[in-house]
Amino acid sequence: MAEQTASTKYQVIATDLREKIAAGVFAVGDQLPTKAELMSQYSVALNTVDRALEVLRDLGLIESHQGVGTFVRAKEATERADLGSRVSRLEAQVAELFELLHRDASEKKRKG
Repeated sequence: MAEQTASTKYQVIATDLREKIAAGVFAVGDQLPTKAELMSQYSVALNTVDRALEVLRDLGLIESHQGVGTFVRAKEATERADLGSRVSRLEAQVAELFELLHRDASEKKRKG
């Protein structure tokens, strides 16, 4: 995972956790590892873990309770995630794509 950009690490974490939920590693009602544990497990910063959990929350898979933890809410994603959160996610992904393209173009200019 070290070679992946920061913009995709949260997606990898979200996918991994989603697969674990679907496989029953984390059952409905189970508490997920703490953010600190996830940071250590995936070797990422807090904001990366937060973004991964936000993806799962938007899909209706988890719910978080401040001071208590994050719990599995459903085994499968809801068919209809909130439109506003879906649009926000798309906007963030487009912005990340532009950032990656800009970074790639800058690196090409430096090399040659």
